[in-house]
Amino acid sequence: MNSLIFEALKRTLKAKGVTYRVLAERMGVSEPTVKRIFHERNCKLDRLVEICAAAGMELENVLGSMNRGPGPANHIAPEIERKLASRPALLFIFVMLSEKFTPEGIMRSQGLSEASMFLYLRDLEELGLVALGRGLSARLLVETPIQWNFEGPLRPLFEMTNKNFIGWAITHLEREATFVSFSRRMRPETAEMLRREAEELAERAKLLAYHDQHTTPEDGLVGYKWTFAFGATPFPAIMPVGPHPRDAGAGDRPVAPAKGRPPLPA
Repeated sequence: MNSLIFEALKRTLKAKGVTYRVLAERMGVSEPTVKRIFHERNCKLDRLVEICAAAGMELENVLGSMNRGPGPANHIAPEIERKLASRPALLFIFVMLSEKFTPEGIMRSQGLSEASMFLYLRDLEELGLVALGRGLSARLLVETPIQWNFEGPLRPLFEMTNKNFIGWAITHLEREATFVSFSRRMRPETAEMLRREAEELAERAKLLAYHDQHTTPEDGLVGYKWTFAFGATPFPAIMPVGPHPRDAGAGDRPVAPAKGRPPLPA
């Protein structure tokens, strides 16, 4: 039992970014003392309560999550992805259901009628993704989180969704969103270090979300989207430049078209 409790404690501390040193400072003990407690995985109840208080969490929440850990993401069968790719609205309904939206909440946010919502749910049931209950109730038949295949038939929809999200974020910077974009020249080794740090931050975000989902009532949670892109700047693909309009000989010279968007007017 103690082993399970301390594994849950370690997961929660990692999610909150609380190190042994910080925990020791908050508890008024030495860092080696904290390390010894976690190594031996044995302490009295009052010490366990003290550790939880110093970490900013409730013991009952730790006990409730000690048998649960972030498992592997689940995948959708390729044939189902192909069917969803031909029905974007059906995919979006399923994504919202997987994000814990209720059918009634989806109806309100999307302006759907009860008939439309029911028909969407029935279509998802035919695909084996949900099980319909009474009225508009539906139970997911796929465990979350879901890992979609970004190289599969849904790729165009994922690209569209992320472009839409970035556009929304840019227009909602003051209150609801964060958007950071810049280009800098650096060594490839520096770029690789930054990429790894970003991936570690993404994993921490997933762990924090997992912790929140198991310690917070459903009505206290809000869905947030994380989109991160990083790479050597493909200027010809994202900032294509065509011949100058006064370049009289441009039409006579073969130019390999850059992949991406067509050039904007000069």
